[in-house]
Amino acid sequence: MEARTVNSPPPTVSRDETIRCLLAIELSKKSWIVAVNTPLADKVSRHTLEACDWKGLLELIARMRTRVIQTLNRPVEVVSCYEAGYDGFWLHRLLEAHGVRNYVIDPARRSLMAYLRGEPKVWSVVRVPSGTEEDDRRLHRERDRLINERVQHVNRIKGSVRGPWHL
Repeated sequence: MEARTVNSPPPTVSRDETIRCLLAIELSKKSWIVAVNTPLADKVSRHTLEACDWKGLLELIARMRTRVIQTLNRPVEVVSCYEAGYDGFWLHRLLEAHGVRNYVIDPARRSLMAYLRGEPKVWSVVRVPSGTEEDDRRLHRERDRLINERVQHVNRIKGSVRGPWHL
């Protein structure tokens, strides 16, 4: 199954009432780097979390949301993005379940702010598969990984049998 892209314009939000806070999440096996942009600061703040620390990410979002609400006394919309890749789409579903509008983007492009300004050609948003569709892909990938692992073991066994001591 391949990921299909979705190039729909960003939803409109009433700027008079809702404050928009932006998160860009860089996922890796070693750590997650979260860039946060709120109207409370001119700079983008950067936070490092352990890899797969979804609880820490949700706590960071809750702290940010609470601080903005208390300071500006207006509702807050949290919008995030991360590149499609190794982690799959479980994080997308988790963020959406916690009230975060999330975009999974094509790994070749990044620019959440430009996209939200209405520049749809900035990136391609990936269609997030259902849990069942993702599980189906996972089985196929796991099978391929196991076949590759088997080939490596067979080659290592053959290499040890044909070593110089058997000549």
